[in-house]
Amino acid sequence: MASETIEDSFPEVRSNFEEYRSDLRDYLIRRGMPHRTAEDVELNLPFDKMADPNVPYQGRFLLLHGLNDSAYVWQDFASSLVTLGFDVRTILFKGHGSTPKDMLRVSSDHWLKESRRQLDLWWDNNSPMYIGGFSMGAVIASLLALEKPKLAGLLLVSPAFHSKLNKYLRWSGVSKKFKPWVFGGMIWEDNPIKYNSIPVNSGYQYYRLTEKKSWRRNKISVPTLVIASLDDSVVDHNYSRKLFKRRFVHPNNRLVLYGNEEIVQFSEQEINRPSRFPQLRVLNQSHLGLMYKPNNPLFGRNGTVLVCNGNEYPIFMACMRATGHWYGAQHAVSPDGVPVARTTYNADWAFVEEQIQSTFMSTRPSNSSE
Repeated sequence: MASETIEDSFPEVRSNFEEYRSDLRDYLIRRGMPHRTAEDVELNLPFDKMADPNVPYQGRFLLLHGLNDSAYVWQDFASSLVTLGFDVRTILFKGHGSTPKDMLRVSSDHWLKESRRQLDLWWDNNSPMYIGGFSMGAVIASLLALEKPKLAGLLLVSPAFHSKLNKYLRWSGVSKKFKPWVFGGMIWEDNPIKYNSIPVNSGYQYYRLTEKKSWRRNKISVPTLVIASLDDSVVDHNYSRKLFKRRFVHPNNRLVLYGNEEIVQFSEQEINRPSRFPQLRVLNQSHLGLMYKPNNPLFGRNGTVLVCNGNEYPIFMACMRATGHWYGAQHAVSPDGVPVARTTYNADWAFVEEQIQSTFMSTRPSNSSE
């Protein structure tokens, strides 16, 4: 494959955030999938928001999205954080927001470098600095926390410290040379803010991040809030729970686990919450559903995006054609034969906001200087 020209090179993070956004907008318009609209491009762009001036100022949150996602996944958390008194900022990882083909040649080293650079550019010795990470972004956030002992805290949603597919991902660095796409090529792309098509290289780059030794051997001592689903089809939640107990050591830590089955707690910092809401036809919680409020215009209760991917073709088409869906994680079983679509919002959002306040706003780091 030919190397990138100057015109096609992915815009680097810079100190002037609006210039960074503008360059990215031009890039996504130039390289994006032809069916995506100008509105879709705006959804994928990184954004920043200023804290509500009517509440006490709390600090800054840098928010990192997951694999094949975009900055949009943080829109609802960002709104909540702003209301609580935090400035927020997101970035867009290289290969994301344009076309899945761009993921064929990305490197996780670049994702980590750009996250580190944005954190350094935005760091203010007079403001507590936090990082939020969704899925793969949570792995990057944790790696940065080990580099930045003066960090004020971590917010990790569906952290993908260990995938249930790791036995396949282990060999993806070799297999990508012979089979570059999981589904043989690009598939139907109907989601405006993430990819459905999966290049094997993207999974390999994620796997490389999880294999870095620093977060396996060292402890993270900043206040950390983890929000996860016991029905997550992507993440090995027991691995995450063990890692949380052994490596995240701040006394104010919290691990919120959504699930309907009783489990033996690994630590007193685990908080179990039900994920079934029969009145909403929600069977359980999914990997991505923890990111959105019930009123999100795309993924909320009345959202415009129906997520049926991840199933076999006959099941997928039945889901796309159905009405009156149930909602659950991938592989959730319908109680009456009506198709199950993916749960795409968290009906328990108010509780999550309470946990953000309890974890990050009841304590203050003694010194946020570098």
